[in-house]
Amino acid sequence: MKDILEKIPLQFPLVNRPYKEMAEKIGMNEDELISTLKSLRTSGKLRRAAAVLHHRKVSYSHNTMVVWKVDKKDVEKTGTVMASFSEVSHCYERDTGGYWPYNLYTMVHGKCYEDCMKSIEHIASKTDINDYRIFFSKREFKKTSFSMNPA
Repeated sequence: MKDILEKIPLQFPLVNRPYKEMAEKIGMNEDELISTLKSLRTSGKLRRAAAVLHHRKVSYSHNTMVVWKVDKKDVEKTGTVMASFSEVSHCYERDTGGYWPYNLYTMVHGKCYEDCMKSIEHIASKTDINDYRIFFSKREFKKTSFSMNPA
């Protein structure tokens, strides 16, 4: 399985079915590749496989983390709705630690401040969640890609 990971390109192909294209280059079919990656994930050998979008390079210069206070019983449903917005790149639940009431986090991207604010208002309206805080990014740190550890 390690040889399969070594053959996967660091840059995801920008096509409708990237796993299909990668699988063909490796010499397997798409279902086999996806099954192998799922197996690696289940075994803990692979945490995740995902494309990294450099938002600023594609003119989305405004990014904000929004933390939402969502009733525990509604987290799954609310998170699914929030994640459905194209402006949201990340949506995940976090433990509140007993001192912070916000348990659902989203990253919202826009071409300007107003775009982000409109998206946040739309998300709040669609989910009926009104208790949230907004944290705009001030700068972006280097993003790194996966590399094989020779160990």
